[in-house]
Amino acid sequence: MILTLAGLLACWGAHAQVNSGSNGSDGAFHPTEHTVIDMADHPDGIYHYTSVNIPSDVTVTFIPNANNTPVVWLVQNSVVINGTVDLSGGASSGIVPGQGGPGGGAGGYGGQGESWLARRGDGLGGGDAAQQDLSSCGGGGSYATVGGSIDDFTAPGQLYGNKFLLPLLGGSGGGGGHSYGGGGGGGALLIVSDTSIVIDGDVVANGGSARIYHLGGTSGSGGGSGGGIRLVAPVIAGNGSIKASGGPGRVITPPIRLADGGSGFVRLDALDDRFVGTLYDSASRGFNPIVVQPTTSISLRVQSIGGVPVSASPSGQLSTPDALLSAQQNNPIPVVVQCANLPLHTTITVTVKPANGAAVSATGLNNVGTPASSTATVLLNMPRGGGLIYATAATGN
Repeated sequence: MILTLAGLLACWGAHAQVNSGSNGSDGAFHPTEHTVIDMADHPDGIYHYTSVNIPSDVTVTFIPNANNTPVVWLVQNSVVINGTVDLSGGASSGIVPGQGGPGGGAGGYGGQGESWLARRGDGLGGGDAAQQDLSSCGGGGSYATVGGSIDDFTAPGQLYGNKFLLPLLGGSGGGGGHSYGGGGGGGALLIVSDTSIVIDGDVVANGGSARIYHLGGTSGSGGGSGGGIRLVAPVIAGNGSIKASGGPGRVITPPIRLADGGSGFVRLDALDDRFVGTLYDSASRGFNPIVVQPTTSISLRVQSIGGVPVSASPSGQLSTPDALLSAQQNNPIPVVVQCANLPLHTTITVTVKPANGAAVSATGLNNVGTPASSTATVLLNMPRGGGLIYATAATGN
């Protein structure tokens, strides 16, 4: 979820026009039936169209690429959406969490059996996981607004981002519950047109819904937060809807309310704003023609803990530990984090979420290596027993 900013794709010209920067290499996008765009062949998530026209009976969805980038449509001519463009996060399937939309974080894993370990949602605003108590529920993912929490044990995620969607970020996942994973965060979409964008259909980036443990219980997962949708054009018009709502806490009989996800951001940037449809959630309007995009892929990986190498493909599951530490090691324990494409001296936060008890965090700097490849060593007072460990960072560069 960490992005760097580069290259202006649209600039304020002499007459304040919009220049998408599209080279037209992806041609015209005019689907005639329901279409799933597999983003694997666009690792940066950027599409260079000549025009876009989505009919009223057509829905366009996405399979995120390996970098989980947002979707960026740069369009030389008009964009007409009478159908549906959907970047919503998914709901869980059992303990497996809902996946985020493109650029959004997945929900946290649900617990397993007697020795379950639920996991917090992915993303900068991921909701806390449920505690080892059947009355505890995962917290909702947050973004523009704070997600929900229905008990004293878990918290929703933190707020992040801004109404201008600079940088372009997706939503965050809800925390996992006893037997269900959290809902995925909504994805992120930027559409820039040199001429006009007309939406009489729907553009959606909702969070995935929360799930209940069982009909008579109260333990469930958290909903994912809504994502981010930004439109930039000289003219924006239409009577459709643009929505980035948080995933709902499912209500069942008897009524039990779970933790909702927070809402995402919606932004319209137009010289001539004629849109008279419905803008949901944290929406704003104006004209800021500056458009920035993610470039190189930034990544963090926990490389070793107390000198013990961590699996290159960690499972994050207590039943199959990725690293085993000796009980004889004394605190604080060094955790080495491998960083890629991150400015040196960025603050790296390492957090341990034990199977029982509160999370523990510590910080350090990636001060060894180069911006392309660096490491940070963080000294952490490690709790006893099994748990989940992860690293996060944020940069405004």
